[in-house]
Amino acid sequence: MNYYQGGRHRSSGPRGRRGGVRWSPRNADDPRTPRWDEGSPGVSDVSSSSSGNPHGMGERLRHGRLGNTLMGSENASLRARISHQSLIMMVNSCSLEGSDDLGQSSISHLEDEENKTLADADAETSNTLHCESVSQGVRTCHENTQGNGTSRSMSARYQFDIFPPKTRSTTFTLKPSLLEKNRAMRSVVKRSMEGPKGKVLRSGMLLLQNYISIAEQVKIVKTCRALGMGQGGFYQPGYRDGAKLNLHMMCLGKNWDPEERNYGSIRSIDGTKPPAIPQDFIQLVKKAMKSSHEVISEGSGVRNAVNILPNVSPDICLVNFYSTSGKLGLHQDRDESQDSLDKGTPVVSFSIGDSAEFFYGDQRDIEKAEKVVLESGDVLIFGGKSRHVFHGVATVNPNSAPKMLVDETNLRPGRLNLTFRQY
Repeated sequence: MNYYQGGRHRSSGPRGRRGGVRWSPRNADDPRTPRWDEGSPGVSDVSSSSSGNPHGMGERLRHGRLGNTLMGSENASLRARISHQSLIMMVNSCSLEGSDDLGQSSISHLEDEENKTLADADAETSNTLHCESVSQGVRTCHENTQGNGTSRSMSARYQFDIFPPKTRSTTFTLKPSLLEKNRAMRSVVKRSMEGPKGKVLRSGMLLLQNYISIAEQVKIVKTCRALGMGQGGFYQPGYRDGAKLNLHMMCLGKNWDPEERNYGSIRSIDGTKPPAIPQDFIQLVKKAMKSSHEVISEGSGVRNAVNILPNVSPDICLVNFYSTSGKLGLHQDRDESQDSLDKGTPVVSFSIGDSAEFFYGDQRDIEKAEKVVLESGDVLIFGGKSRHVFHGVATVNPNSAPKMLVDETNLRPGRLNLTFRQY
């Protein structure tokens, strides 16, 4: 049976719905009447004709909804044009006696919408980004802008985010119970009431336990994440033989090259400059140094603790993120200037996130090394006679980070370590 879309004047007879659109019978000889394909119920092939379809555009209308067969198209401009022509066809086929003005005004409105849609589509596709992969996980991208003949090149790297990406999941995660929240809060309050504990490990080397508060840790994590996602941010360093360090690193102040084992102002793999050290970090280092001198004086009775542990004015900070499987073999930090090394200018290390087993000793022998567990908020300092101590990270303990820290920052499982030095 032949149908046309109903309007104000409908002939008597059976009525039905196709795809949610109301239809009524009409004269089959009327050129505006769409022809339904008997073999495909609900789908019509509208033939092109000068009267029924003045634009000569035939499209398939599925279940009474326009353009559903075009949803898979990749070309925005083509979708805009086809949608425009299909809607014009519908307006023409639906024009009733006495409603020609309405049909023409609808066509004019559709033409305006088409022009706007096509302009947006052209603007979207005018700027194209072509990326060429290069070594060391770096890619060079060229952005070409049509019309003005300009092009610019920028270097980008495969970024590492210390916040895990948010993914859609069909599973529901229950919020922690009030008991769990209170338990976590009591743990934080207990540690804060106990205050930082200073422990001298050896001459010139000491540990300030629970020194960085949760609030300060949250701020450090968020700052490192922001810097790490920008120019000169986190990357996985490696060596000429293709071996990769089992961590991700970001340099602040000066860049450290693990292949050349020296410092510079430019990162060789992508030509970026390292970000500056935030002043809040520097102030926290100075505060930790003052506290360490107090611990040394109280423990040994020495008036001038600077003779045992010199002061440091950090101009370098290496930010390393160890995953739960990350580790670092025993090594010495000897790439700073000879003057800094001779003075025994200390290295100050912040630990945030999961705890880690830290080894240290006078030889590069793990069997003879001593071990200490570094927890989130601890500060380790070694200088003076311990400036050249061998040290490394053996294991990272999963699920050991403070729950409040993880909830506040969404820090991925692992350990964030900041080591401050003076060149």
